[in-house]
Amino acid sequence: MKVYQVKNIMLENEIKDVEHLLHLNQLAYESSITHTIGLYDKDRLVATGSLDDNVIKMIAVHPDYQSLNLSGKVLSHLLLELDAKKINHFFLYTKPENKTIFSNFNFHEIIAREKIILYENREQNITEILTKLATLIPTKKGVRGCIVMNLNPVTNGHLHLISEALKKVDDLIIFLVESDHSLIPYDVRFKLIKQATTHLKNVHVLPSTPYIISKATFPTYFLKEKEQMDVFTDLDIAIYQRYIEPIFNIDYRFVGNEPFDVVTHTYNEAMKKILKDRVQVIPRFEYNGQVISASHVRKLAQEKQYSSLKEVVPKATYRFLISSKGRRLFHEK
Repeated sequence: MKVYQVKNIMLENEIKDVEHLLHLNQLAYESSITHTIGLYDKDRLVATGSLDDNVIKMIAVHPDYQSLNLSGKVLSHLLLELDAKKINHFFLYTKPENKTIFSNFNFHEIIAREKIILYENREQNITEILTKLATLIPTKKGVRGCIVMNLNPVTNGHLHLISEALKKVDDLIIFLVESDHSLIPYDVRFKLIKQATTHLKNVHVLPSTPYIISKATFPTYFLKEKEQMDVFTDLDIAIYQRYIEPIFNIDYRFVGNEPFDVVTHTYNEAMKKILKDRVQVIPRFEYNGQVISASHVRKLAQEKQYSSLKEVVPKATYRFLISSKGRRLFHEK
């Protein structure tokens, strides 16, 4: 029985070998990954796999070594790494043609699309997690809407979108993106949106979970890489349609029109094609002829333009951004 050497990929020449092997498998190397391993036959890289925190991805085997169960060997080593890091909830990407390879590893299929399948381990289940989360808000009465928001940070533009959406529904769920890619920490963003919406009735703020615009379902949103945009857009929207809509009894999803960010604009357009009139687009709020965006607000905070900042954000956001904790986020003392 052949023995393969397992190495942690760290050196630049090793990464180049991984990129080449991925290319042979019609896969792309992602710079966000946190751990990569390689299986070597002597000095030849014959299989690889990576972790992006709790997401298993980029598993590939050299064409000359297919049918030798090397994908299973790579996955076994990555599962040991997850166990060592005490990560007990994780996800796995693979191509549909590799489905049988991972059938013996007790994964639960979340969604299967034409070009990709997303699994999670069976310890926690998407339906169970989302159903439990839905119990935190009142039973639906009337028409329900939702908005998925990053709020990095909360602006008057966000409040305008929320207020306009409330005119069309009886209650509104805000799914707050839990990504650690945001400058403003999640706990701060959660607190600020709760404070900024105290004057509005029937607004429910919930965590987005790993199933709504997350590193597991939609990594392109955070990486801003266009190459696989269509694949992950389709995946994320399919999860929303199959699970989020029915479990939370959502009638409409609201978005603001997006004139700046190509990824968000492309995502919104795809949603309109798939969900049709269940997606409602609301014009962005302008102040002094300029669209208010979170990136513009961060720029004002970075440049210490506090008088201008005060005009475009809620009081809660302004108080935070001028506080010592808020200033430290922008490298101030």
